Amino acid sequence: MFPPDRGWALSSALALTPWSSIYEVARDERSVSQIASDKKVTTSIKAKLVDRDGKLGLAVKVYCFVGRVTLLGQLADESFKAFAVATAKKTSGVRSVSTHWEAPGKESTTAADVEIAAKIRAALVADKDISATQIETEVFGGKVYLLGMVRSRKDAARAVAHAKSVSGVTGVTSLLTAPGKR
Repeated sequence: MFPPDRGWALSSALALTPWSSIYEVARDERSVSQIASDKKVTTSIKAKLVDRDGKLGLAVKVYCFVGRVTLLGQLADESFKAFAVATAKKTSGVRSVSTHWEAPGKESTTAADVEIAAKIRAALVADKDISATQIETEVFGGKVYLLGMVRSRKDAARAVAHAKSVSGVTGVTSLLTAPGKR
């Protein structure tokens, strides 16, 4: 195996190869054209937010699944939140926009959130009964958001249970979509 400092670099490099995209598509519940459309929507919105204000734009997490956009993050600036929503709504391919804003946290909270996210990711990957590669995790002050497309409501429930089992989690919001739930 690779030394710890190189393992991360190797996995990051592999994630940027065409092989990771092939794996993503093979495991995704969306069609290839829908995945491409969703990525285009996400990239377009994120670019406009960062163009407006780099720091605030980076604080907004943008997700798109089947044309449904979710904006979330720790943000106090109400005018930028409104700009983010307006930008998303007028982006081609967007069917709906939802927001989940949290109050900005302290630096110590941010470090704890990274640890919580890593533990949730490890629990999801260890569960061979669900497709963890399709589940995104965001954590703000111990509050967990699960986003993505899963095969079934059962998979969504398992993901929520894993998140709730992690120490430091104060709440879990599932924004997971399963077939028939669109």
